[in-house]
Amino acid sequence: MSRFLLAIIIGLSAPYQVNANVITETVEDISESYEKCEELLEQVRTSECANSVFSILGRMYFEIGLSFTERQVKFQHIETEKDAFILSSGFKPRPIFSVSLSDSYFEQSNFGYGLGFSYFDDYAFEQIIKRGNADDDKKTVDLGTYSSMNVIALTPSIFYGFGRNDSSPQRFGKIGLGLNLMYSAVRGTAYLTEQESDTACFDYGSQYIEGTVTDISQFDDFCEEIRFRESSFGTGFKIFLDGEWNKWKGEISSSIYLHRGNGEFRFVTQQAQVAFSRKFEF
Repeated sequence: MSRFLLAIIIGLSAPYQVNANVITETVEDISESYEKCEELLEQVRTSECANSVFSILGRMYFEIGLSFTERQVKFQHIETEKDAFILSSGFKPRPIFSVSLSDSYFEQSNFGYGLGFSYFDDYAFEQIIKRGNADDDKKTVDLGTYSSMNVIALTPSIFYGFGRNDSSPQRFGKIGLGLNLMYSAVRGTAYLTEQESDTACFDYGSQYIEGTVTDISQFDDFCEEIRFRESSFGTGFKIFLDGEWNKWKGEISSSIYLHRGNGEFRFVTQQAQVAFSRKFEF
């Protein structure tokens, strides 16, 4: 009987042993790939071309990782600055690709400054219908509208660093403020649900929030649908708190991008982000 039970236990544990072996092999493969990347980066860092560039700009870091990000795109009337519609991407995982220069500190101070470059593209398929600031005064719904956005940004920043000068200089944190200087392109479709002057659409949106109506197809009957395509330069700002440990980085940030429009609307992107990444030095 005991041999029978032992055979059952071994049989049941076999899949877990296989999974453990797969995980171990995967980790080993990742480690080998990482070591090869480090060797390649070391060759780039020590090249004559790279040293010529670094002598002018200083050391550079390539940052790659994963973020959990929510972006809202608000189109506002240029004259009144009131919302015409709001599109949301939802809180979703996204890859990180950015380049930054080495941080610089003011003499005998924990205050410093830095410069970074970043790029992202994003899609939003949900429209926010909003009548107030409380959660009960808005609803997020898929109306078949969307926005597609591409942004490339230059972000100079100032910050206060802590922990860099103690016994563990590879572990430190920063809190700071950045300025976003960017070029953006956005296109898509939306219903103008936030215009009070369009009483039929505005009232139906209010009723939908209250729950007295539920048919989203009626937005097509009551609301004006527009197609938009904008590309422009713009500015914005970023507030961030991040920590680093042996070139691994975690960051919590909030950003606003103010895009200049060419027509009746301008658009504003609000972003909240939790990010985890690895910095590779060039």
